[in-house]
Amino acid sequence: MGNGGQTMLYLIALLVPPLALLLCGKPIQAIISGCFWVASWFLFLFFGAGFILWLILAVHAFGVVRDRNARKIMEDVMRRNRR
Repeated sequence: MGNGGQTMLYLIALLVPPLALLLCGKPIQAIISGCFWVASWFLFLFFGAGFILWLILAVHAFGVVRDRNARKIMEDVMRRNRR
């Protein structure tokens, strides 16, 4: 993914954290995050308190996307050094 794809992953992490985790290759974390994401919507709609949980999920997804991007850069540098 180019730079635009990385930006899109950050946007997806902000709006739909479980989808960003799935796109980063973390299916188990995506399922768990999806359960919490549904719970955050339930809490938000009925009690108005789901924003905190959603914020935690978004921060976690941002971290996973950042880690994925750093790993790809490191792999690219290592591949270039092998030549």
